Amino acid sequence: MVRILRKLSLFCSMALCISYFLYIGLFGHQKYVASTTRTVKHQYQSGFIWGNEISNASSPERSTDHVTEEQKEAQKNNLPTSKLSNIVTYKQKEAQKNNLPTSKLSNIVTYKQKEAQKNNLPTSKLSNIVTYKKKEAQKNNLPTSKLSNTVKSLKYNRTKLWEKEMNSKDLIERLQKQRSNYRGLNRYKVKYKGKVSQQHSPHEILCQLKHRVNITTLKSSDLPDNVSSWSQCLPNKDIREAVGKLKRCAVVSSAASIRGSRLGQEIDSHDAVLRFNAALTKQFEVDVGSKTTLRLMNSQIVTQKEFHFLENSLFKDGILIVWDPSPYNADTYQWYKKPEFKFFGPYQEYRLANPNQPFYILKPQSLWQMWEIIQENSPELIHPNPPSSGSIGILLMMNLCDEVNVYEFLPSSRQSDRCYYFREFFDAACTYGAYHPLIYEKNLIKKLNQGTNDDIVKNGKITLPGLRNLECETPTR
Repeated sequence: MVRILRKLSLFCSMALCISYFLYIGLFGHQKYVASTTRTVKHQYQSGFIWGNEISNASSPERSTDHVTEEQKEAQKNNLPTSKLSNIVTYKQKEAQKNNLPTSKLSNIVTYKQKEAQKNNLPTSKLSNIVTYKKKEAQKNNLPTSKLSNTVKSLKYNRTKLWEKEMNSKDLIERLQKQRSNYRGLNRYKVKYKGKVSQQHSPHEILCQLKHRVNITTLKSSDLPDNVSSWSQCLPNKDIREAVGKLKRCAVVSSAASIRGSRLGQEIDSHDAVLRFNAALTKQFEVDVGSKTTLRLMNSQIVTQKEFHFLENSLFKDGILIVWDPSPYNADTYQWYKKPEFKFFGPYQEYRLANPNQPFYILKPQSLWQMWEIIQENSPELIHPNPPSSGSIGILLMMNLCDEVNVYEFLPSSRQSDRCYYFREFFDAACTYGAYHPLIYEKNLIKKLNQGTNDDIVKNGKITLPGLRNLECETPTR
């Protein structure tokens, strides 16, 4: 009997053990799985699991939002749904380029579209804009995250441009440094002994320009007899004698801000039109017109191969004038022996091939005579470099015409950092100046303007009087 009871007790113990293990196996495992799932899910959502990063964009919980975002972007960008992946891929790449979190992808595309519109660029060139903005941020010592602030700053400067007299403090840091470098270099050995910030009236400045700046062109008689035979190719008459008296004239800047102006017909209505360097008219007639009476070029256009000066039909139309800077106090013969660019050879070759094409060379002394007047009327010491082609061309036409209308030398509300209407190149120096003392030139021209501020804002147009009939009491210094 005792033996039977022992067997029953052992059997019950075994049954209890089996029941216990079955209970743990069924219910304990569910708790363990739930706990483990919570842990893994937490690690997955936090973007980190077993030491390896996981993109939140691939999280199962985000998959429906991801598709919704793509669909929205497809609608924004007018793309078919089949290109959804391209949009997101594009935006992810742009987010990485701009150091922005993925959550701000839509802002990038919207931002770039707006910038494309501001800069008159097609949407296909959006990446160029962002790259440009990043460079501008670096130039201005701003982190990439402050690109939008850079844009706002530039926009502010454009809005306020030349409402007051500008000085070097209004320049961005890069252009301030370049100005300082050019002053230290003093390549043309400028020794200015006059005063700065002379508060002359517009009429006094006009009289200074008339009596102190001798805008004349080189003739063979201006050089000694022992110079090479190329001087025989020079015209016998000065440009003022050859052109005669002109009434209304237009000076057309090459600035990109003239795009979209629809000023072509107005420009062509003038008796004579001056253009600069390699500025085109073909395909831009609606904005810039088609007439070219005179073309003023710096000597690089004549000498550098990229312009194909001797073959290009662009340089077979109108009266050509070239200028090349000399040292500050050099006479004509000293400059002839050592020009900045060796353009005399190409000049002679062109004249022999095109004997009926009028082609003049400005005397270099006139550049520094004009520079001195700009310096006297500026609030501080300016770049010791010659004035820009723009200012030289304006003064030339003021000597030839009774009235001069200048387009986009002072920028209109269309102004951007794109330099040329016919070429895609971006640099704030095209508006503010780096090599040339451009802001000071524009200060002076703005002071002489006889038109309205409305004309400047809408059309970038300033109106200046001719100097020929200007009445001045005595030559002023």
